[in-house]
Amino acid sequence: MKRQICSYDMVAVPSSSYTVTDGEGEMYLCNSRCLCIWAVMLVTKHNLPESERDRSFVVTSPVGKKRSFDKLTDLAQWAAANALGKPESEWLMNGRDVE
Repeated sequence: MKRQICSYDMVAVPSSSYTVTDGEGEMYLCNSRCLCIWAVMLVTKHNLPESERDRSFVVTSPVGKKRSFDKLTDLAQWAAANALGKPESEWLMNGRDVE
């Protein structure tokens, strides 16, 4: 069996982890902190092409709930609000649930 390695912490991810899927494949992130840091670091990268910022992503939570995002900025904002545990944050409205 292949081990899944966190794209931020570079350690084996637990079974309760986040998965980020885009047109190129899947990334695994240990927890909401790793997801937030990975997304914010990527979206604030000064030389990131605009085409990369406009990619769509689907995030699968540790409980299996899927949420899609049309832009990297939306994902980064949602990930930050989610990691900080701010249920009143408008950023948690970013994206949409996937059935």
